[in-house]
Amino acid sequence: MQELIFERPHTLSWRETPDPSLEADHEVLVRPIAASTCDVDQAVIRGASPFTGPFAIGHECVAQVVELGPAVRDLSVGQVVSVPYHRCCGHCAACEADLPLHCERLGKGMIPSYGFPHAGAWGGMFADLVRVPYADYALVPLPPDVDPLAAVSAGDNLSDTWSTTVPHIRARRDARVLILGQGGYGLYAVQWSVAAGAASVTFVDDDAGRLASAETLGARAVPYPDVASLTPAYDVVVNARAGSEPLQRALRLAAPGAVCENVVIFFEDVSLPLFAMHYSGVHFHSSYCHARTFMPQVLDELARGTIDPRLVESELVRWEDAAEALAEPSSKPVFWRP
Repeated sequence: MQELIFERPHTLSWRETPDPSLEADHEVLVRPIAASTCDVDQAVIRGASPFTGPFAIGHECVAQVVELGPAVRDLSVGQVVSVPYHRCCGHCAACEADLPLHCERLGKGMIPSYGFPHAGAWGGMFADLVRVPYADYALVPLPPDVDPLAAVSAGDNLSDTWSTTVPHIRARRDARVLILGQGGYGLYAVQWSVAAGAASVTFVDDDAGRLASAETLGARAVPYPDVASLTPAYDVVVNARAGSEPLQRALRLAAPGAVCENVVIFFEDVSLPLFAMHYSGVHFHSSYCHARTFMPQVLDELARGTIDPRLVESELVRWEDAAEALAEPSSKPVFWRP
């Protein structure tokens, strides 16, 4: 089969690799039909991470089931499913506690994700075939009316942005939301925040196109250099912008008792404004998303038309053109094949 390989910064290629085969009765093989990149992939491609190639890349996709293990009962060949970016069993104590990233069967060492150097033989999702363990739990069928291109990020960014915005907004009357963005993630967060009924949504970025999109989606758009003019008045703060300075600004702009969700992966220790945080009482959370926990709710919301993720799509690209398109990736490209 063909699999997309990150070779080195700004260089990807398709390689012929052996087809995966089922190795346990709970596994399935799926064929990705749409895939995308998240902000972490883009940092890797641009050389802004410690990950070095070559390795199979990609961890966001919608796929079609092509082969079932004998113990799989809830899926069928030909079914279209959303694939979580991380592997999980659904039965251990961590999974049952809605902490599938720490799956006791699959989560040894680094998180059990696809599309990173530590994924090993599991590979990435820009591939002809992907092997998925514990598939009855892991894979979530798409509702019949949901466009696979709209759901391409349900296994990661769409569920992540739902979890960092919607529950907090629903728990706070007249919530004021601040989103510091630097890619497609922030625009998904704008959509969820507006749909959840936030009293106001302020979106900060340094890209003119994303700022214009945020305004179209219902947010107040603020260029990043003007963030210094904002006052600490935000009940829900989402930091999706790399660098210690944006993180510190996000924490300092929190209103008393606010929640600040940091979704940026920091590859080194950074200082926090603990004095200001102590007096605001901000609740700070920084982690990967336990995406599989939230995927059913997110897909139900898509079926109801709560948001339209395709409004965040920066370009639609043919599958076979992924290597060239991702050498200089746009903020949220979507790749498709019949």
